[in-house]
Amino acid sequence: MPQTKRSGVSAQLCNASLLLYMSWLLLPAVQNALHAVTGVAAVGLFGLGVLLDGQTFQRRPWAFLLRVLCAATLPLALFYFLERGGGNLWGYFVQQGMFWFPPLWCAYARQRDDARVYRAVGPLWIALLAVTTLTTTGWLIQGLTRGDHVYAYARSLGSGEPGRAAYLKELMGRNIGGYDFIYASVLCLPLTFYAATQAHGWKRFGWILAYVLQLAMIGLSQYTYALLFAAGLTALELLALLLRLLFRRLGSGPSLAVAGALLAGLWLARMPLLGWAAGLTDQLGFVNASYSLHQLLQLLAGGTVDSGSRLDAYAVALQGFAASPLVGSLPGGAKSLGMHSDLFDLLSGLGLLGTALFALGAWAVGRGTLRGVRACPARAQLALQGLAFLGLMALGTVFYSREISLALCMGTTLLLRRSTAAG
Repeated sequence: MPQTKRSGVSAQLCNASLLLYMSWLLLPAVQNALHAVTGVAAVGLFGLGVLLDGQTFQRRPWAFLLRVLCAATLPLALFYFLERGGGNLWGYFVQQGMFWFPPLWCAYARQRDDARVYRAVGPLWIALLAVTTLTTTGWLIQGLTRGDHVYAYARSLGSGEPGRAAYLKELMGRNIGGYDFIYASVLCLPLTFYAATQAHGWKRFGWILAYVLQLAMIGLSQYTYALLFAAGLTALELLALLLRLLFRRLGSGPSLAVAGALLAGLWLARMPLLGWAAGLTDQLGFVNASYSLHQLLQLLAGGTVDSGSRLDAYAVALQGFAASPLVGSLPGGAKSLGMHSDLFDLLSGLGLLGTALFALGAWAVGRGTLRGVRACPARAQLALQGLAFLGLMALGTVFYSREISLALCMGTTLLLRRSTAAG
C-alpha cells in the first residue's frame, strides 16, 4: 500500500475509533444495545490505525509502547493494591482499558497533528452530551412528578445492588445517564461556562441553556457531592465574572483566584449554610442528599458519623495513611481502604511514594496532551477543571468512570488544538 494511502487509512481508523467510542459510551441506549464489545472494538480500531501509521508510530514506536505498558499496568495496581474490581480481574482490566483509552488517543492525536484524525470529533462530542443531558433531565423530572422522591432514575444507575439488572437495562434503554455521566457533567461545567462567555448571540444563549440544563440534571440526580461541586463551581464562576466586569483589566485566572479567596470566607458560615441546604433537601424529598448533609453537619459539630457512611470510610483510609505515610500499608499487607475515595485509598495503600509512581504512570499515558496550555486563553478554566477532578478523586472512585476520563481529555484536547490553530 502506498505511504500516502496508508496514512489516510490510518487517520480514518483512528478517527472512527473515537467517534464509535463516544457514541457507545455517551448514549446509554446504544451501550445497552451493543454491549461492551463495541467499546473493545473501538479500542481495536485505534490500535490498527496506529500500526498502519507510517510516520508517527514508526518514528518513535517505543514511546507509544511505553504509554500502552503504563495503561496496562495501572489497572493491575488498582486491582491488587487498592482491591478495585470486586475480584473480577478480567472484567475490570477490560473496563480499565477503556478508561485509559481517551488519554492514550488524545496524546497520540496531538503528537500526530493530523486534521483527519479529528474529523467531526468536536461537533459529535457536543451533540452526544446534549442528547443525553436532555433525555436524563426529562426522565428525572418525570420521576419526581410521579412521586418518586427517594430514588431518582439516574441515581439508580449508580446502584450496584443485586437483582436490579433488568431495571437498570430499562433505564439505559431510555438513554438515562447514571453516576459516571453526572460527575463527568460536573467536570464539564467550567468549560461550558467559558464557552458561554466567549460566544455571542444565539450561540451564547445555547451555551447558557446547556449550562442550566447540566445544573438541573445534576441537582435532580441527588448525588450529594455532585450537587456541592456544581454549586461551588457556579458560585466561583459567577463571582469571578462579576469581578472581571467591575475591573476590566482583571484576567480569568486572577479573577478566579480572588473569587476563590472570597468564597473561602464562607467557611465561617458553614454551619448555617449546610443547615439551610439540608433543610432544602428535606423539603424537596431528596432523602439521600439530606442524609449526607446531616452527616456532614454532625461531623463539623464535633459529633460522630454513622458507621459505614462515606465520611467514616474517608477516616479509615486517612488513618491508614497516617500509620505509614511514605509507603502505605503495602509492606504490612493489611490495607486500610475506605473504598469511597481513590485519592485517599492510593495514599493509604501505596503511600506518598507509590502514589507518586502511579501519577507518573498516568502522566506517561497522556504525555503531550497539555502541550501549549500556557498559551491557551482557557487555561484558567482548564486548571479549575483539574482542581475539580482532584476533588472528585478525594471524594469518589473516579477510576471506575470512563465518562470522567473522556470528559477531561476531550475538553482539554479540543480547546488546546483550537488555541494552537488560532495562534
